[in-house]
Amino acid sequence: MSYLKKPTKSEITWLIECQFIEHQITAGAWITIQKQLVGFKLIPDPTSENLGMLQLHRREKKDYRRNLKSKEPKLYAILNTTPQRDIRMLTASPRIARQYMDQEYLVLSNRMPDEVKAWVASYVDKR
Repeated sequence: MSYLKKPTKSEITWLIECQFIEHQITAGAWITIQKQLVGFKLIPDPTSENLGMLQLHRREKKDYRRNLKSKEPKLYAILNTTPQRDIRMLTASPRIARQYMDQEYLVLSNRMPDEVKAWVASYVDKR
């Protein structure tokens, strides 16, 4: 995506850049490289390959509320396993993230930025 024609944020969507590092995982005699989610960039670089759309859904409000009340609210990045760089979606719902864990996806999480917490809280509080 070389040029963003749409705004990066609305009442229910926010285009966010995920920041990754690669790290080694050892399983027995095998060593593999896997991405680790280290943070989020809320004003994304439009040329980044690590853009994900966080979209809020009315049916997930309870999940968002529970996440916001946790000790450390998280955002979840759901990645296709082949190739790992493809972000399928971002979610603030731990339940939705767990559903993807049971499938052929890589689910990574990191602390939800304060600005996103406030945005999600505002959405949850709307009727």
